[in-house]
Amino acid sequence: MIGKYFFNNCIESKTINDPWSHQIIQDTLPQEEFNKLRQECEMLNVPKDKLVHIHPKDFDEYGISFYEQIHSISKNVLDNAKSLCDKYPEHRWFEDLAVNAHISVTPPLPYKFHIHQEGLEKIWSSVTYITPEKNVGTKMYTEESEDSFCKEAEWKPNSTFIFCGQQGKTWHSYESDQTEQRITLNLFLMKENKHCFYRG
Repeated sequence: MIGKYFFNNCIESKTINDPWSHQIIQDTLPQEEFNKLRQECEMLNVPKDKLVHIHPKDFDEYGISFYEQIHSISKNVLDNAKSLCDKYPEHRWFEDLAVNAHISVTPPLPYKFHIHQEGLEKIWSSVTYITPEKNVGTKMYTEESEDSFCKEAEWKPNSTFIFCGQQGKTWHSYESDQTEQRITLNLFLMKENKHCFYRG
């Protein structure tokens, strides 16, 4: 089951503490499932001059057949929220949790998503890199300034960048390269609200 596969990879992955706690997972999804998702994402016809988020309820409209898979992954994330977050001793917590998910399509440069922290409603974030083969990963900083850049989580299809947001600490940004859209699958474990995709 893909949800269990995803969860096991998250749990078995070590936590890296430089410059702040995060995980890098390789081969996050079963290869056959990932290949199909990647092919469908490569066929997406969306504007190339703005950031686009495709939510699971709209997957069919965009020709993406990953609804059951993202439902399985989201269920496993929510069912095992404590185990996932306990890899990060300083994580936030809420009693009423849910999972939000979307496919994110970032346009080529000059678009850049500014250096930011996760919203206070988010406690655990994962970004799975889908396509193209080469692009820009997630940039990490120690402050809200370009001068504090520390490292970049390498872009590699079917790898995942995970962290628990900490106020004043987990500064990050993302962008695409100069020629291609950057497509990722993003999941957030967060305080429940009516817009969340999976609420148990």
